[in-house]
Amino acid sequence: MESELGLSVSNTILDDEMKYAMKVRLRKVLEDNKNYLWLTNWAIILKEENRIIGFIMIKGCPNENGEVIVGYGIEDIFRNRGYATEALQGLKKWIFENPKAIYIIADTEKDNIESHKVLKNVGAIKYKEDDELIWWKIENK
Repeated sequence: MESELGLSVSNTILDDEMKYAMKVRLRKVLEDNKNYLWLTNWAIILKEENRIIGFIMIKGCPNENGEVIVGYGIEDIFRNRGYATEALQGLKKWIFENPKAIYIIADTEKDNIESHKVLKNVGAIKYKEDDELIWWKIENK
């Protein structure tokens, strides 16, 4: 895919979790193609190297509570450089252009400190947790 898009080929192998997420996203887009922007797994591209360094996704249109669920991932070697924060900040801006979107929701594993920092940097607050996960919320103000 990278070479077809004119990007540098990274030879990064997607882990099973990301492969599964991409399959789910594709199935959802095929089921509801009029809302594809809300269902797509978007590539995060590092312009300086013209390569994919991660992905960010919206997991559907705003629900009845105005919630939009997002997820993201960055290759290990590109973490802690602000790329996930920049991508999520841009996505946040786009999501909140929709008047039905009141909250952005994300979940992280409790030990994923890097992701906690990303979410805090874009204004998310913890609102729920269990033994494994923390749920975060960003309110459209």
